[in-house]
Amino acid sequence: MQLKRARIAVTLFASASLALSGVPATAFADDPADLQSKVNDAYSTLMTYSNELEAANNELYQLQSDLESVQAEIQQTEADIEEKQQELEQGQAELSQRLAETYKQNSSNSTLSVVLGASDFEELLSRVYYANSMANRDAELIDQVKQTQQELEQKKSDLATQEQEQQQLVSDQQQKTEDIQSKVSEQQSYYNSLDSELQTALAEEAARAAAEQAAAEEAANNNQGGGSDNGNSNNDNGGSGDNGGSNDNGGGSNNGGSNNNGGSSNNGGSSGGGGSNNNTDSGNAPSSVVDIALAQVGKPYVFGTEGPDTFDCSGLVQYSYKRVGISLPHSSQAQCNLVKNKGHLVTNTSYLSPGDLVFWGYGGSSSSIYHVGIYIGGGRYVHASSPGVGVITSGLSSNSRNFVGGGSPV
Repeated sequence: MQLKRARIAVTLFASASLALSGVPATAFADDPADLQSKVNDAYSTLMTYSNELEAANNELYQLQSDLESVQAEIQQTEADIEEKQQELEQGQAELSQRLAETYKQNSSNSTLSVVLGASDFEELLSRVYYANSMANRDAELIDQVKQTQQELEQKKSDLATQEQEQQQLVSDQQQKTEDIQSKVSEQQSYYNSLDSELQTALAEEAARAAAEQAAAEEAANNNQGGGSDNGNSNNDNGGSGDNGGSNDNGGGSNNGGSNNNGGSSNNGGSSGGGGSNNNTDSGNAPSSVVDIALAQVGKPYVFGTEGPDTFDCSGLVQYSYKRVGISLPHSSQAQCNLVKNKGHLVTNTSYLSPGDLVFWGYGGSSSSIYHVGIYIGGGRYVHASSPGVGVITSGLSSNSRNFVGGGSPV
């Protein structure tokens, strides 16, 4: 059979390609329904890896932010050390000048000038006390500056050690993120090869059904006198027509349909299962971001991008809010943290307003966010779903344990 031979050729090619990419190859079944099942499974795995990648990127973002904070503190400490150094030098200069002037006075007017210059005994005591106090105070100030300077130097040393440790954490997380990115890329190739085989099988199945239908119709037209046989032939044609219906079903669960369903279920298409925090105030999100985000529907998903041609989930949010003059971080976890810190996180979807962000995290935890979208009203949200799907709209429901909640980040 030609379809089978074609499948064998594609299978051998795909097996060789997948072996090179490190993804185990699976012999493709002849039945398009079996292929569809494999496509769905491959897509589900792709979604899992994509969510892991988003979570790893969130962790990397946080570690990089921590490193930047340490480096900023080091810069401030260096500035403080410089300031204390200037104070120390100024104090030492003033003390030296005062001692020099006193020496000159003692040299020119004798060491008894302070005593002889006093009009009475009380003034003499006052002068001596004042001179001693000034000297003691100068010495104390210089000691304090020296001590502060030493403390700052120690702080700088500690921060330098902390910076090295933080840089190592960032480096380790970068490697982890790159490893997951490789898994996503390999799985994407695997999914694409399966999907391509499915489309080929569906097209060949449709062509075969059409050929059988045409042959049956031609036979019916040529056999005018066989009424009973014609009826049977027509009945057979009806059976062939059922084949066409089968093809339509395959087309219905085609790549696009499978992707949208997969995007909805894996990226948080269902929601509301994050529990309740009794908060009803989701804030005042700018509803104008909805039209901006909806204008991106159909554009591809590419991890780490923020438009204008491709997006990942937090990149779409960042892009949409930036267009209305609001700066947000490119991290779904950091975006969720903003909503929480504002006190705007609601878990009941009935309290959401257009423009609010909606989040999904492992086990419904707000500290393990892996996906974000923008609520558009009517129980739906727009989001950069996943590789192969891109920016789509999906519905919110109330039965996902991974739904965290939503609200305004401003």
